[in-house]
Amino acid sequence: MMDDETLNTITSKSTGETAAEYTSCSLRRRDMMRGLVWPGVCAAGLSSFGASSAWSQSRGTPKNTERGFNPMTWLNRGRDSFEIVYEASTGVVAARMRDFSIRAPDGNMCHTRIAYPVTVFDRMPLIIFCPDAGCKGAMYDPLIGALAASGYFVIALDDSRAVALKAGDGTKLIANSPQLRPPNLAEARFLIDMSSEAAQVLGPRANRVDASRVGVAGHGEGAWMALSLAGWGSSNSEVANTRDGRVMAAFVLSPTPLEDNARIVNGVPDGGALALLAGPQGAMPQALPGCGLIALSLPARSSTFGGLIGNPTSSRRNVVEPKPLAAAVAAASIFFDWGLKRQGDRKRTLLGLDGRVVEGLSQPLQLSRS
Repeated sequence: MMDDETLNTITSKSTGETAAEYTSCSLRRRDMMRGLVWPGVCAAGLSSFGASSAWSQSRGTPKNTERGFNPMTWLNRGRDSFEIVYEASTGVVAARMRDFSIRAPDGNMCHTRIAYPVTVFDRMPLIIFCPDAGCKGAMYDPLIGALAASGYFVIALDDSRAVALKAGDGTKLIANSPQLRPPNLAEARFLIDMSSEAAQVLGPRANRVDASRVGVAGHGEGAWMALSLAGWGSSNSEVANTRDGRVMAAFVLSPTPLEDNARIVNGVPDGGALALLAGPQGAMPQALPGCGLIALSLPARSSTFGGLIGNPTSSRRNVVEPKPLAAAVAAASIFFDWGLKRQGDRKRTLLGLDGRVVEGLSQPLQLSRS
């Protein structure tokens, strides 16, 4: 492209000096107007016609809150959220699992199992999962994988009391070693602190993990650890001193039985975090009336759903119950959508599960609120 001086020289040779000055002035004025008007026209066009959503998102939207287009949202429009997750959880879930270890401040290695969606679209709230006594995070792949596929980044603790053994026939077993150190609340809090390190498994999308929205989940003995982080616990314990203020919601499966006359209570003056308890009908601890705990009774015959989750013993699996487990996962998903993603319509869906007949389950679901 020629500058003004070159244009002046060419014009003066053909039309004279006066015409050259006039042409030069006109070119400068036209270039100046083009510099002022054209960007405004482009901006108006992009804004009006949506020609570049990336351009509009870049104005005033931080990169760490960038949202992608999720085609499943479009495909599942109009469908019930419980039904969607229930169907997805009965087959092979769309999630990836990785083992992750990090050294804690006390010098001990913290071993975990990470689950995250196969394809990451939106920002994902963080869920810390606490296992039953003597269980590894990998024993909960059907559960944490299904939660991850619903749009969550899940970190499942390993219980160091889980010791790998080899049976006489060469098969690998897991035994419970009581003398070893069990997981503790400090370890779970440390994992919340270090979630950005665990998120590096996502590569360039590591910033999609949202540690400002934290949920906890647990099973068996780990259920009480999860409840403690959320401000809940046994009426015979000091509940208020164990809460982590970052935890917004807690989902627990089949907590170990309470001692006689003890109840589940909320020990935080402000109400603590939302809590959902699920398990086999007639086998769940009772809550103190008025505490606000939501309880979901499932038509399951085993607290481990036939050994599908958390099976530290060497006994063979006699009962396999994938459908009741899928129902528990679906309830947990819509519960976390309500508690962590702040989707108000999910509350109505969750409370509407009472008496719901679900295909594949022998009895309707039963939901109550203390």
